[in-house]
Amino acid sequence: MKVYLSTLEIAGTLIKGENPLPIFRDPVKDKPVKSDGTLQAEEMENIGNDTGYRVLPYRMLDKYDRNKKKISMRTAVIENDKVCVQFLPEQGGRLYSMYNKVTGKEVFSKNPVYQPCNLAILNAWFSGGIEWNIGQYGHHFNTNKPLFFAKVVTDEGYEFLRMYEFERCKRLFFQIDFHLPEGSEILYAYVRIINDDKVAKPMYWWTNVDLPERDNVRVFSGTGEVMYICPESMGDNVNPLRMFGHAKLPYLPTIPGVDSTYTMNSNYSNEFFFQNPKTDPSPWSAAAYQDEDGTLFFERSTQPLRIRKMFTWGNHAGGKRWNEFLSEPGQYFMELQSGLAPTQLNGIQIGANTTWTYMQAFGQTQLKDKKAPFQKDWYASQKVVQDYVNDQLTSDQMLEAYEKFGQMVSIHPAEVLSSGSGWGCLEGKRREAQNDGAIPDGLYFPTSSITTEQYSWLCLLEKGIIPEQDPDSIPGSWMIDEKWKPLLEESLKNKGGDHYLTHLHLGVMSYENFAFEEGIREWTQSLQMQPSVWSLRNLAVAAWREEKWEKALSYMEQAIDLGACAIDKAFAEEYIDMLLQRSEYQKVWTFYTSAIDEVKQGERVRILVGVAAVELKEYDFLEKLFQNEYACTREGDDTLVDTWFKYQAQMEAEKKGIECTDALIQEIRGKLSPPKVIDFRMVDR
Repeated sequence: MKVYLSTLEIAGTLIKGENPLPIFRDPVKDKPVKSDGTLQAEEMENIGNDTGYRVLPYRMLDKYDRNKKKISMRTAVIENDKVCVQFLPEQGGRLYSMYNKVTGKEVFSKNPVYQPCNLAILNAWFSGGIEWNIGQYGHHFNTNKPLFFAKVVTDEGYEFLRMYEFERCKRLFFQIDFHLPEGSEILYAYVRIINDDKVAKPMYWWTNVDLPERDNVRVFSGTGEVMYICPESMGDNVNPLRMFGHAKLPYLPTIPGVDSTYTMNSNYSNEFFFQNPKTDPSPWSAAAYQDEDGTLFFERSTQPLRIRKMFTWGNHAGGKRWNEFLSEPGQYFMELQSGLAPTQLNGIQIGANTTWTYMQAFGQTQLKDKKAPFQKDWYASQKVVQDYVNDQLTSDQMLEAYEKFGQMVSIHPAEVLSSGSGWGCLEGKRREAQNDGAIPDGLYFPTSSITTEQYSWLCLLEKGIIPEQDPDSIPGSWMIDEKWKPLLEESLKNKGGDHYLTHLHLGVMSYENFAFEEGIREWTQSLQMQPSVWSLRNLAVAAWREEKWEKALSYMEQAIDLGACAIDKAFAEEYIDMLLQRSEYQKVWTFYTSAIDEVKQGERVRILVGVAAVELKEYDFLEKLFQNEYACTREGDDTLVDTWFKYQAQMEAEKKGIECTDALIQEIRGKLSPPKVIDFRMVDR
């Protein structure tokens, strides 16, 4: 067995930068979630808790396109005589490929392209393999960011691969140790999550496994009791208002009379959660394929990772479009996920000074009886599949491996193969300076990982100030960790420390941590000391949330007059969005037609302007708008297709000489299909 670095040549498009604006958390941290009346008491526990949208201290990754070309990506590899596994260290540690040398097959869905799309918390996300989601509801903060990968070697010379990082939003350390014993066709992933602060924190974990989706693929887990999502409640993934129910497989009320364990039977983007019991020592899930080899994918875990989720894009136009948009025509995938709570919207907490550990195992086998998993009786098929899983890896074997690998979690890395961010190193320096403990054993954040991202905060720690910079330049990385607040406040007393940028950062930290009035005071002070687009924009956001519409728009217009749009088109996107919410359609159009080319060419800008254009009957603009595909298309956001339906209804109304009403729009929805290039609906309606 060996652990090493390599490279991957692939068709793709790289992310070209970040959105510089601080995107403040939802002021409502607990989001409403409904029951259709069938949920059990345990399934309602903490539902919606701490699921409000959060981004900071990270920045949005929204600068990418669809112009794919040949690119090279670094890989970290763990390999034995039977299996070769590749990870993408600089793209969130995604497991990209697990190739079984014995069968000559990929275990997971292997994406032939690298194409970021707008599905993650920070926007950019890509499909394929396995994604490891931690910290906050959604595809995690580090999805397209570099993580640490290191080779670890025991005293006996046994090698394994470690992935780790310091997660800044929740102040958590996490690591996954990947083990591939010689002769094994099973990959083991040992997870350790460390909260070494004195307070409990909201937590989240979902392992997201992408598997090929084909006709007659069927999914299984240790129970038929599931929570399902009602399709009529599916919508915006940033501010969801979901409704769940409880049912028993294989038939769900959302698709009456249809066996939902066959993923392609779904006529919408469907998901349900297997409610495996806490008494099961080693929960599992599997997907059986009616192919020539009788392929069976399986995974198994230790507690408390007991819940399993099935997700399919669905056998409908929008779902197929999403599959191809994320990959290539004909490349369809579904997901089997594993989590700690009944659904992804059930909140959980990790206690103060607490470490969680659990393990998953992933493998593939061939069915001797290829028809057995496809009996009409799902429960009879389930028993057969469980026997196959047990033949490959029993519960006792899983627990034995968990104990064995658990003894290796604190071994110091022998070699850092690929560097993550410098924030873990900076956290270590802060702890040392403030006598606040040490970095957990087994995690190594070398000084070489410090970059310009950490520069301002390293200066604050070592020199007592944040260096002032030109207000037209993008401020250094945002910080919301209140352990840094005393240092920031103290810096105001130091020579060269009391300037607009210090107050700007104090405002961001305060406002994000629900000290709204304090945040506004700091931005106002910053503005008085030095006019900047940053303070003006933040004050606009604060005024908007207080429903002071005119004041908010005034702040945004001052920022734009100060040259905000030349710095980044994100200012224009936010301004247009505000105008649309106030039905200021003519103002949108006037702003757009007089804007600089960079703003006019912005995809999100054009989609938003389309909402105004349909009201103003700017049909030439709309015809061009509907002919293009947009890299920025957001999962669950139907703005563009809704605009198309309204446009078609208006054309119909003009043709008949009647008024364009909501009823006519609904009639058009039932008769016409949008162009494929813009149809990303998760539910046809």
